[in-house]
Amino acid sequence: MINYQLAYKTLQQHVEKYILSPTGLDASTAKTLSLQLGVSTIIIYYFYKLILYRLYLHPANRIPGPKVSWIPFMGNFFEIIKEESGVPHKRWTKLYGGIVTYHAMWNTPRVVVTDPLLLKQVLTSNEYDYIKSPETSNFLRRMIGNGLLVAEGDTHRHQRKMLNPAFSVNAIRSILPLMAKPGHRLRDTWLAAIQSDQNKVANDCTEVQVSSGLSLATLDVIGWAFGQDFKALEFAGTPHQSKLSQAYLHLFSTDVSFMRFLSFIFPALRYLPTARNRLIRRDLKWLDEESKALVQVGIERAKAAKASGVVSDKPKDLLATMVDLIDEETGQGFTADELKNQCLTFLAAGHETTSVSLSWALWLLARDQVIQDELRSEVLTLFKDGHEVPSYEAINALPLLNNVVRETLRLIPAVPVTNRVTRVPTVLGSHVLPMGTHVFISVVTSHHSTEIWGSDAEEFNPKRWDNSEKIGNAYQYMPFLAGGRQCIGYKFALVEFKLLLAILVRDIQYFEKPDYKISKKQQITLKPFPNMTLWLKPVVN
Repeated sequence: MINYQLAYKTLQQHVEKYILSPTGLDASTAKTLSLQLGVSTIIIYYFYKLILYRLYLHPANRIPGPKVSWIPFMGNFFEIIKEESGVPHKRWTKLYGGIVTYHAMWNTPRVVVTDPLLLKQVLTSNEYDYIKSPETSNFLRRMIGNGLLVAEGDTHRHQRKMLNPAFSVNAIRSILPLMAKPGHRLRDTWLAAIQSDQNKVANDCTEVQVSSGLSLATLDVIGWAFGQDFKALEFAGTPHQSKLSQAYLHLFSTDVSFMRFLSFIFPALRYLPTARNRLIRRDLKWLDEESKALVQVGIERAKAAKASGVVSDKPKDLLATMVDLIDEETGQGFTADELKNQCLTFLAAGHETTSVSLSWALWLLARDQVIQDELRSEVLTLFKDGHEVPSYEAINALPLLNNVVRETLRLIPAVPVTNRVTRVPTVLGSHVLPMGTHVFISVVTSHHSTEIWGSDAEEFNPKRWDNSEKIGNAYQYMPFLAGGRQCIGYKFALVEFKLLLAILVRDIQYFEKPDYKISKKQQITLKPFPNMTLWLKPVVN
């Protein structure tokens, strides 16, 4: 690629040597000519970079893909933004195969990979050759800190190794009774709303906006997992609502304002003193303060427990486990700042993805009353004899509950598309990709492939999982990704999803709101827009 600075410097040297010499042009004319040459150099440089190189000479252009828009420098940008996340990827994959090149704004080449063998290279065989793009990491780091999700290379390996014990099956099993509390609180809140005379609609149903309640409930689950009651549900909408829940509700809102769209394209706009930017800065400040306070409480509890010399028979919560983690090689644990970053990661990622998936699950069940009734009958066995908290083994033993969760995550993955950038020049299959090439993993494309899942791939059919051993390998079904960057808390998230869904479907029946159109908007996660609103009524047993 042309080095603009070197080219311009060379031009200046030629101007000074041949044009500004005593026998050359006068100084005024020479300076004008020098300026013209400089402008010409800039034009040539950007013509080469934005058109010749990115559209024709970049090695990724040897991979088949769609033609770019007639609008200069926009690539396939408008195709991407006008449709739901992953829809263009699905279309292009059908036309061109399991590896496709399209172009983003400024004609930047992007490689979409859906072929399982190539995905194995990206996610497992050469996983550290593919890192999160700096733009993505910087965007996420504002909300989730410098924790496991954005760590790379040796730092990621170290953090992953340290944190594995905190997400073992035994650790999750001990937290299970705490997970149920927010589920019961949300169920009771909705039942109270149903039994009141407000918001009544047809057929004795009550209209409920379920998205925010689910978000607060899953935030409370993470709070209990950290050994603290955030009371996000209990104080929702009151002056006592925590800063943590206020911040997350605002940051993960479905606001689709034009300024938010522009800020995504031009990150510098985030620094303008707009009302929304001031709110975001306030939210990020609150997250920093609250996570520090959370960690401080955890550290003080750990110190008090050691000082007492009494060994508690109560299982440790997630934060207490992280406080006590020690690296076998260095003998060091996490610092307070490192703990804060990990807490921010698990607070944000842990509650947002599960709440979004629960919203979609209830919507899918509302559209299929037969499956909903069958699921309700099945989950009632979990709560027989008055037991409010089933065991880890009992939850995972229910076939239809497992199938509904699997199918929801397949049909509407919380994160439908994720991206990487090549850290070094890389060979992917038979294709050479230069350093800095953007590689997109379209999870939703793999999840909707008719070749893998059959002709009804884009329909909700939990029964397909009755023969699960015949469909979807690790690089075809990956709601939590795969390989070394697979979500470390996926077992935690799955059992939380199943438990909350079982609690919420046991006593409440869900229906679609007539003529209420829901679309899917990717804002970190694939959120329902507008917020998921359903009709609810109590189940008569």
